[in-house]
Amino acid sequence: MRYTTGKKSNILIIHDRFMFRGGAERLVLDLAKGLKADIMTAMWNEQESFSREDVPFGLHVLGFDPGRAVFRYLYFQYLFLAKSKIAREYDVVIFSGNNCLSAYLNIKRGVKKIFYCHTPVRHAYDLREFYLQNMPWLKRQIFRFLIFGSRLVYWWGFRKMDIVIANSQNVAERIRKYLRREPDYIVYPPIDIDKFKYIDTEDYYLSFARVDRLKRVTDIVKAFQRMPDKNLIVASGGDELETVKKLSENYSNIQILGWVDDSTLADLVGRCIATIYIPINEDFGMTPLESMAAGKPCIGVAEGGLKETIIHNQTGYLISPDYTLDDIVKAVHFIDKDKSLAMKDTCIAHARKFSSDNFIQKMKEIVEKTKEK
Repeated sequence: MRYTTGKKSNILIIHDRFMFRGGAERLVLDLAKGLKADIMTAMWNEQESFSREDVPFGLHVLGFDPGRAVFRYLYFQYLFLAKSKIAREYDVVIFSGNNCLSAYLNIKRGVKKIFYCHTPVRHAYDLREFYLQNMPWLKRQIFRFLIFGSRLVYWWGFRKMDIVIANSQNVAERIRKYLRREPDYIVYPPIDIDKFKYIDTEDYYLSFARVDRLKRVTDIVKAFQRMPDKNLIVASGGDELETVKKLSENYSNIQILGWVDDSTLADLVGRCIATIYIPINEDFGMTPLESMAAGKPCIGVAEGGLKETIIHNQTGYLISPDYTLDDIVKAVHFIDKDKSLAMKDTCIAHARKFSSDNFIQKMKEIVEKTKEK
């Protein structure tokens, strides 16, 4: 069912969906506030994502969550193709995500289309083999066909973008490699440095990445099974939440909270020893910087965007991309309370380089330059 608050701005940000409380969703809310822009999205999950009350100006929700992944993809493509005609009323349009690019058809002639690229479609490009492995033969063939279709649709929309902004050097390289285009700008995502503050250094480590295969939270939990003297809190949800809950059974040192509200999360970050974040070739990785804003180092993996945010032995500890559980254990023992406190000031100073103010200022400059062309 369609939901709209009515247009209040001449700038529109189109984002795939608000399904989780993720970094991309938070970025869109920050950008809407900074640019005084409206938001359009395919669906909004009030339970798992942010509240609609967090939207600073106008909001257009085109539909609902249809469930299964394949149907979801096709349904969202339909929504952005056929139900986004209100986009014609705007003078500046910024795209954020991958499914939403097909909405370009409903942008009025002469309006420049700006694309903030979090990453090219991962299942169709850099993580193609990751998703294909271990699939039964028939399912693998169907998935190959779907990959071909999603690549085609994505390439078609991507080519219609006038300005392309990469969210990191890592994503810029993916754009060059897979889409044969040089990004016009690289603008790092914003960190709310005022939200995350140092409070104390209590006796636990924290994971607040989304709980799914790409984030490898299960490996973190398995590592803490080997460290009964070290405490872990997982403050997030996702597809593998039940799996990590089962892994934590009978381990009093591991606590699984699921998704928590912003104030609870800020408190957890502000009191931990360090955060742990080991995703597969992450696009950029806002989690380490949110940790550092509170003076907390991050244990990460030396690949993808994390190499741009974590400075080894200064703002965190980078383990090998081919890590074992013993490597996680070693990193946890290395960053103890004393090491965490020694890194505190460097972490805070580093996080300030990625402030929301810097992000909004750069995006405003790009929008103004685009208007002048």
